[in-house]
Amino acid sequence: MTPSKFLTESGWKDILSKNKGLKDNGLQKALASVGRAMNADDFDQASKALDEAGKLAGLLKKAKEVVALAPVSKHLAEMLSAIDAASKEVAKGKVEAEKKAKADAMAKKKEQDAQKSGKDDDEDEESPDLLTTKMVPLLRMVNKGITLHTLIASTGKRVVVMLSRKPISPARRKMLAEELGASGGVKYYVGHCLNETGMTTFVLNAEVAGMAKKIKLALLEQTKLRVKVRCRGEGGETDHDGEEEDQPDDLAQGGAEDAAAHAAAAPAAPAAAPATPAAPAQAPAASDGGAAAPDAAADTAPPGGGGAAPAPAAAKAVPQALAAGPQVWDGTRAVLRTNIEALKKAIQAQLAGESESFIKEINGQMQQLDRILVRLDERLADSLRNAAKAPDEAQRKAELMGSKTVIAEYIRYVGSEPLIDHIDRNPFGVKTDLKATLTKSLTTLARAIG
Repeated sequence: MTPSKFLTESGWKDILSKNKGLKDNGLQKALASVGRAMNADDFDQASKALDEAGKLAGLLKKAKEVVALAPVSKHLAEMLSAIDAASKEVAKGKVEAEKKAKADAMAKKKEQDAQKSGKDDDEDEESPDLLTTKMVPLLRMVNKGITLHTLIASTGKRVVVMLSRKPISPARRKMLAEELGASGGVKYYVGHCLNETGMTTFVLNAEVAGMAKKIKLALLEQTKLRVKVRCRGEGGETDHDGEEEDQPDDLAQGGAEDAAAHAAAAPAAPAAAPATPAAPAQAPAASDGGAAAPDAAADTAPPGGGGAAPAPAAAKAVPQALAAGPQVWDGTRAVLRTNIEALKKAIQAQLAGESESFIKEINGQMQQLDRILVRLDERLADSLRNAAKAPDEAQRKAELMGSKTVIAEYIRYVGSEPLIDHIDRNPFGVKTDLKATLTKSLTTLARAIG
């Protein structure tokens, strides 16, 4: 806290020096105490010193010799006004400091309790089922569109996968290492698992080359389910398990226990629908992350006979990085949403035992967290999808110009929004990494657009 110029000892000394007949009644000493306390953020001492200075300034202002000195009277009036404002600032600062100290103490206690017990308070008991039978319903949740947390342990050749509806404690790494039968040399990857275009997608904080097949085999070994897997790094690079995207997996058919019963009755994958009534029967394959590229050789005659009309200038094939753009941004927003919700839950846990009015106040403040996703909306994914589906190069360029505008807007917002930094520095032990995730994703998308 910085005291106003009217609350400084030097300011009052200057008034005394210019008015030789004016006697100090202890106000100078009180103002010195105010300055020391406020500069040290000592709220209790600052409050006492301000009260004392206010009493002394009030007495002086009423004195006959001061009433006759207009500059002195005016200075004391300004001082009393500054004392009132500073008192309110000190009271507010004290409340906020007490709340922060209490939150820090509770977070520290929770961390100590978790370290002592070897796991977070709210996690399930240690059980091998967490990596086998309990994974099955979690995979089905992902297939229904729910984003989960994941922790993957790898020895290089083999991996083990864990899923959870809440952030996974580092204490779980021991269980994964034991499942791998490794005492050392294990790498761990933290991320999220979600459904993208019918594929179980793992968004990891690492390079993902070669990971999809390893995760696919791990899920088959752990759950007996054959799952289509895609991996994506934070920068947007993708890795596939090699299986065709239109090939149904056990999740799509209802699980391993009834996959055999469904297999006989399951219809074959439908042929790709033609883009227009005059398009060829076989549509081009979908590119790596989304919509199929428009047909670049639509040379059939238009309906009505009468000779072939020249075909419009077709758009070039959609680059893989651009085609994957909508999924990259959708995945980024899913990660943000999950991490913000995890922070909300951590804050709610800290509110146990607080008064109803205080809880209501904090809940109102937490609603501000949602403004980040409101500003970083779905416009970018929609614009990129439109660009990928554009029938000709001119329309695609127009759409991409709009995409660039949206990316520039997002980048400016990420750089100017203080709430993002506050969330990343939260004292509740929740690692959000919002700024790093957003910066990497937006940079990747900007490069994909070119």
